Amino acid sequence: MTRFLRYALEKERRIRVVLMLEGQITQRTVRVLRLEENRVTLMAGKRTFTLPLADVLACDYARGDHGEE
Repeated sequence: MTRFLRYALEKERRIRVVLMLEGQITQRTVRVLRLEENRVTLMAGKRTFTLPLADVLACDYARGDHGEE
């Protein structure tokens, strides 16, 4: 999972994540702004939020992205 987060941060790409947000499991296409040891800062649309890394449940490439340059 951290592989996708690092990929999105380094390549400035969007990824799809399933996460726990405000007590709800939700899926978003996000941009990773910051990745730390225990937390991550994401941007979905114009909304930015920081959450514990444990709240990110799954990651995948966004639609149209296959991880190739």
